[in-house]
Amino acid sequence: MIIPAWYPESMAQSDMEALIQACTRDAAAFAAPENIRLVIDGAPSALAAARALRRRAGGFEIDSMPVNEGKGGAVAAGLRRLLENPGIRFFVTRDHDNDHLAQDTPNLVSLADRMVRELGHERVMTIGRRISIHRHLGFERGEFEWFMNEVVQEAAKYAMARTGRVANEQFSAAYEPVLDMQTGFKCYTRETAQIMIAALDEAPALAPGLDVRRHGAEIPVIVETLLRGGAVGEVNRLSHENQPMSTYDVAGRVQVKGTVLAWVFLRTGIPLCAARQLLLNAMGRRVLSKDAAGLRALADISNWALQKAGEIRSEPADPIAGLAQAEYF
Repeated sequence: MIIPAWYPESMAQSDMEALIQACTRDAAAFAAPENIRLVIDGAPSALAAARALRRRAGGFEIDSMPVNEGKGGAVAAGLRRLLENPGIRFFVTRDHDNDHLAQDTPNLVSLADRMVRELGHERVMTIGRRISIHRHLGFERGEFEWFMNEVVQEAAKYAMARTGRVANEQFSAAYEPVLDMQTGFKCYTRETAQIMIAALDEAPALAPGLDVRRHGAEIPVIVETLLRGGAVGEVNRLSHENQPMSTYDVAGRVQVKGTVLAWVFLRTGIPLCAARQLLLNAMGRRVLSKDAAGLRALADISNWALQKAGEIRSEPADPIAGLAQAEYF
């Protein structure tokens, strides 16, 4: 079990310790203490809090990143460490805010095990799906997540269709048509753990100048798994009514989300004229687009992604402008 952790230096150590204890206390029911890795992502005060708690209570191990690499880098570091143990078959990631309840772990692992047995390979991963993204994140942030998830999934399907393949959705078909990609509660096999690490290691060559390691903890591994003929499954999980803690940055939203979308366009090889249409399709389905500021924000993210992908690929990309809303429905 991997818990990537970063807390602001301004946060009281007692509050950090309380969150770390809540994240790690119940994990021992599902993983051996040496296999519960709290990965501190370049946060000195958080490292001190983790060490103090471990001295008192134990029950987990600490991996410290010398510099902050973002959630993707922290998850990859934890996976690398646990992959050293050949006896581990499944790897579960959970966020540092105690929103992912440890008692949902067996459902994630059970589905992953079933998928491996039924499909006959280990290119599988499972997602702890939130029953309601909007109720959990709030309306605006939920809309941005659904928007991104749809574009990413459609781009991956486009790439697969070009080689005569379709995505295996049989293990997520009971829920929404679009995967809940951006939740941090996931289960990897050894193969998809290695896929996740490779996706981030290869990102600088594919998308130079874009910090995919920092912003790509959730989506690149799903895209890579699908493009490599793998399958993604989902199970419902419990979630707090409101996030206990959030590092979500509204000011940096365009670059963070645009970075991931640009990487997706580059990785799937989708022509940017087609990517532009996928963006417009997804925008039209979002209620947020009925608000002028929301519509502008969706367009800003889309244009940032198109521009960056176009610069890297040397492919002209027409911006999204002059947006019109449907007058009748």
